[in-house]
Amino acid sequence: MDALHQRRHEPLQFVHLIGVHPQPPLHLNGLLGLAAQRTPLLGEGERQAAAVVGSGMPLGCLMCPAGGRTVPGLPVAAAEGGSMVVDPQRVDRRNARRRRVKTAVLMTCAVLALGLAVLPHPAITVPWFVVPLQSLVPVVCVVVAALAVVMVVVRQHWAALLLLAGVLAGLVPALVPMAPPEAASGGGEAATELTLLSLNAEYAGVDPAALAAVIKQNEVDVLVLVEADEGLLAGLRARGALDGLPHRTAEIPETPQGGPAGGAVILSAHPLRSEGVVPRFAGYRHFDQPVAVVQDPGLGPVRVVGIHPVPPIGADFVPSWDQTLRGLDGWQAGRSDLPLVLAGDFNASGAHPQFRALAEGFTPAAAAAGPWPGPTWPVGSWAPPFTQIDHVLLRGLVPQDYRRLTLVGTDHRGILTTVTAGGP
Repeated sequence: MDALHQRRHEPLQFVHLIGVHPQPPLHLNGLLGLAAQRTPLLGEGERQAAAVVGSGMPLGCLMCPAGGRTVPGLPVAAAEGGSMVVDPQRVDRRNARRRRVKTAVLMTCAVLALGLAVLPHPAITVPWFVVPLQSLVPVVCVVVAALAVVMVVVRQHWAALLLLAGVLAGLVPALVPMAPPEAASGGGEAATELTLLSLNAEYAGVDPAALAAVIKQNEVDVLVLVEADEGLLAGLRARGALDGLPHRTAEIPETPQGGPAGGAVILSAHPLRSEGVVPRFAGYRHFDQPVAVVQDPGLGPVRVVGIHPVPPIGADFVPSWDQTLRGLDGWQAGRSDLPLVLAGDFNASGAHPQFRALAEGFTPAAAAAGPWPGPTWPVGSWAPPFTQIDHVLLRGLVPQDYRRLTLVGTDHRGILTTVTAGGP
């Protein structure tokens, strides 16, 4: 014990090693001094040496008493005579390794941010999975924003800025309604209103009682249903929901075009004139999309279309989806004689350039809900709703309100909107 007590109070000796490290960097001196100050085994003399080290005096070798010991946490190399030598090469290698990791993190974040910023813009169908990935842009933005917070915590501030820039670039086309500023303000004076409900009934599985209640409570003037069948309409009729919607487009076939999801119908409180269905544009799979001109007593004739391209999943469906949206864009451009409503399940969001091209020149009913109208799909799934693929697009009409409705039996939210004359 006496020997140990003597060693604890025996001062350190310094020997300057010419050519080894005549002037250690200040950060190395500080590291050595801090470690020495926090080592409980050091005596008073050694703590004084730590102060000298921290002052930046030339130091190449730290001589310990006989038997020697090292300062924990420092890169050292053994030397003769019980000494330890701070190895500057090991310090340099460690610093270089940290710089490489930081550079790798920065480059990875830059690539991720660039990919997120670019993702909503290429209108391509090969490889096919690009289109579903575009639907996930809101989810990816949330994940990347969380990663940016992590980068701030670990003091990678440039990486965090890059990620946030990517999030903003990805969100702008996906979430901001494509509407002129005056569209959501309305015409000012009281005007004739038309209430429209659009819903994907998911293979006609929506609860007819719940849907009938919505129709009657909101006095719906126009009802657009996709993925419907005559059985669903019979259930609505039995509950009195169609008493106020006596006019309709053609009967839905038992085997609709494109399969069970292909049934669609437009029902109206006012007389309508059916114009058949939108021409087929898709080569592989196509759903019928009914067209009707509703003779509203206040607004006059309004053309309504029930929109439903096939879902963009798989190498066969994605081209058909793309062809339908592009075909609809050309079709609507030739029908500017009347106010036009495109309502239904577009299977596309603002993150898809094909949808943005189609929506150009229209006012989305969602503009009445502000910059974040909210997602419409999927409902009742293991995943929460994350994308807005159900839309009502208006030309020659102005949305006065916008509501999303959750109904039992369908994985889509319905859209309820009231419109008046005006708009682009």
